[in-house]
Amino acid sequence: MMGSQERIKIQEDIARKEGPSYRIDLSYVGTPFNGFQSQLSKNAIQDHLEKALGTFLNHEVRVRGASRTDSGVHAHHQVALFRTKVPYSPRWLLSLNALTPPEIGIQKLSPVDQLFDPIFDSKGKAYRYRLWQGRCFNPFTQDFVWPIHQEIDLDLLVKEASAFAGLHDFKAFCNKDSDAKTTTRRIFEVVCDQRGPMIDIWITGEGFLKQMVRIMVGTLVAVVQGHLPPGTINKLLTEGLERKLAGMTAPAKGLALVEVFYNEIKPLNNIIQGSESGFCFPYYDNHLDTLAAGQK
Repeated sequence: MMGSQERIKIQEDIARKEGPSYRIDLSYVGTPFNGFQSQLSKNAIQDHLEKALGTFLNHEVRVRGASRTDSGVHAHHQVALFRTKVPYSPRWLLSLNALTPPEIGIQKLSPVDQLFDPIFDSKGKAYRYRLWQGRCFNPFTQDFVWPIHQEIDLDLLVKEASAFAGLHDFKAFCNKDSDAKTTTRRIFEVVCDQRGPMIDIWITGEGFLKQMVRIMVGTLVAVVQGHLPPGTINKLLTEGLERKLAGMTAPAKGLALVEVFYNEIKPLNNIIQGSESGFCFPYYDNHLDTLAAGQK
């Protein structure tokens, strides 16, 4: 594993060659995209960011993201990094928004310390998976929920989900083609929050495996539907069982990356309360950035 001093030296060498670092805080509706990480299709979030940045900076740009969200997964708050020797302008925020698809929103774009790394400096992430009991006919909601065609026993859901908290081997909750060196991960909190027919499953953790949250949710749903017995989650975690014994991978459209933490890990209740305003991640000072950019 690379040591911190070695990583700092590499970052400093890259900064000398490629220029200062800039941080992008962005949101996106993942439906039309092939995930975050660059793909041969050139239809990943990273591809669109690199194309747009290259257009107004007039050179090839490489973007590094905090989370490699899957195809169809949404993000209220994703963080990315790029470097350039072009002198910074506040108008970059408007330019990047103008040149990316409307499903991508750049909330902030600002200079950042040259040693900042969106992946290594992250202390954790928060995800939300949204279930809907019955068929969903609400056009503002139906593309962001997984409809479950029966009533969900919330008490059973909460009890099963509580087993995820702590340090565990999540081998049974990882896609088989994952290249992770270890399947051990730490989950800080899991909260299930019901509002009418909608049930949100909120999860914070130190790090996540490929499709881990979606498999966790798929297994929870299998238990509350009676396809797997109560206690399945604890058994899968404690006995190190294989992926085939867990539930299905829940549809991508119900999942959203809510926040990436670089300072303290926020309690989920604080995040849930904040989401009642309509935003999972506070953009309240964003209007000042856009006003300043428009006046330059």
